[in-house]
Amino acid sequence: MGDFGESLAAALLESKGYGILERQFHTKFGEIDIIAMTQDKSTIVFAEVKTRKDSSHGLAAESVGHKKLHRMVRSAQAFMLENPVEADIRFDVIEVYENRGCPQLNHIENAFPDLSGFTDF
Repeated sequence: MGDFGESLAAALLESKGYGILERQFHTKFGEIDIIAMTQDKSTIVFAEVKTRKDSSHGLAAESVGHKKLHRMVRSAQAFMLENPVEADIRFDVIEVYENRGCPQLNHIENAFPDLSGFTDF
């Protein structure tokens, strides 16, 4: 289910003009599903994709907790060290609901606006 959702999420970002830089970026801290650059090249987006059959058991984005966010931030730091670029950084969540063969996507931009509890962000 994850690869299906990630493929749909990447296609959604591309349809919005984003450039996909990496998919399934692995570090010792964890994985970032999609790393993309906004169309105007001003922002690097680190996106977590959450795929569910439907929202009957809550929103998919609600499953991104503090631990997962911490791993994403550490992985994003590793990416930026390997790929230094002058750009803002943003963390998004893309919810994918299968809904009986008719997928629905919800792109939550800047899903975590307050990263003050994390180093370097």
